[in-house]
Amino acid sequence: MIMIGSIALIGMIYLAGCTSTTQNKNNGNTNSDYTSPPQQNATEVRIPISDIGPAAAFYSYDASGVTVRYFAVKDSSGNTHMAFDACDVCYEAKKGYKQNGEQMQCLNCGRQFAITSIGTENTAGGCWPSYLAMKIDGNDVAIKITDLEAKSFMF
Repeated sequence: MIMIGSIALIGMIYLAGCTSTTQNKNNGNTNSDYTSPPQQNATEVRIPISDIGPAAAFYSYDASGVTVRYFAVKDSSGNTHMAFDACDVCYEAKKGYKQNGEQMQCLNCGRQFAITSIGTENTAGGCWPSYLAMKIDGNDVAIKITDLEAKSFMF
């Protein structure tokens, strides 16, 4: 009888831990999956291209107390793609994206987008990973802080 009660108690503790972890997830990634960019100055953040690979890397920027999230990923040809971790339409749900192989999936509506199409402006309307301007500068990707702050309303 005591053993059954102990197992039930352990099960309840485990489930409570799982529920807590799930509630802390924002878009399928735990908060610890978001990293601040390695280099930042008064006008831009810089990410070494060598830090970006085929697995999407999620970053965050503190815009006056608002955590602005974005991701970078390389396609199979080695080209770098970047977008906000928010959708032009679904951003109010604050769910963002997750990677499914060579596609990024909106965690609100489920639409999937080829990584090769990430980093372009939304010309058709509808769900789309929100455009984040970037430039390749030497061995880094450079992003203007003003561009990050301009879409803080999405977060």
